[in-house]
Amino acid sequence: MKRSWILCFLITSMSVLYADEKANLNSVTKYINDYGKICSCGNLITTSTDQLVFSVNYYVVDGNFKSMLKSKYRDKYIQKFGNKRKWLVSKNQGVGESLYLFHAIQEVDDSWQYSPKHKVQNMQDSHHFAFKNYCEVDGKIQNEFARIKRLKITFFESQYQVINNGVSYHVYDEFRKTKSFEVSFPNQAEIVYPMPAYKPVGSTENVPGTIIVLQLNVLEVYPGEEGKPLCTEDFYLGYKVRGEYTEVLKQIDKI
Repeated sequence: MKRSWILCFLITSMSVLYADEKANLNSVTKYINDYGKICSCGNLITTSTDQLVFSVNYYVVDGNFKSMLKSKYRDKYIQKFGNKRKWLVSKNQGVGESLYLFHAIQEVDDSWQYSPKHKVQNMQDSHHFAFKNYCEVDGKIQNEFARIKRLKITFFESQYQVINNGVSYHVYDEFRKTKSFEVSFPNQAEIVYPMPAYKPVGSTENVPGTIIVLQLNVLEVYPGEEGKPLCTEDFYLGYKVRGEYTEVLKQIDKI
């Protein structure tokens, strides 16, 4: 009986959303519903940051920033939104702070009908998730900054619908917390690919797809030089069919 109670407690506690988590997930929902995008394609939602931070998705060839460069306000956009790829966090050197990434998975056939045979069995098979566990300035690694040593990755899911004649997306359900993992990194300036072997709950009905949110919570850092903030950059969560992470980054370098 005691063992069953403990198991029940663990399952229940995983589904509970804390107040800050709920607020940040509400921001994800608002972003998707307001802009009709089903990826982290703008400034990222964080619990703390020294400046705005944008995802890799924002800068790639068909992203928002690339289209802004064609505007007559190009110089203004570059000044305001250019090179904001760094997650700089002075508060506790990032310990205890979180960053959120989200992207869609689709479990439908060619006619957009849900089918169990199209269910995603492992996010590692369908998506790239990567970032630089360091920061660069003018192409040179800056070793004085703190970098992440231990990271907790928590997954959340919700369903979405396609509206406005198929041109916009709408999240119609609250996000559910599904599973957490802890990962550790060596004290090296390197690109990390920390996607766990995660099987989404996914769709159970005929809806276009599921939004997966990854909450990255910093548990421990390599401190770097005294007084220097945590600095990591180039966060990316996207379909593998877009190509390798390093290839996607080259698109940004051409801007």
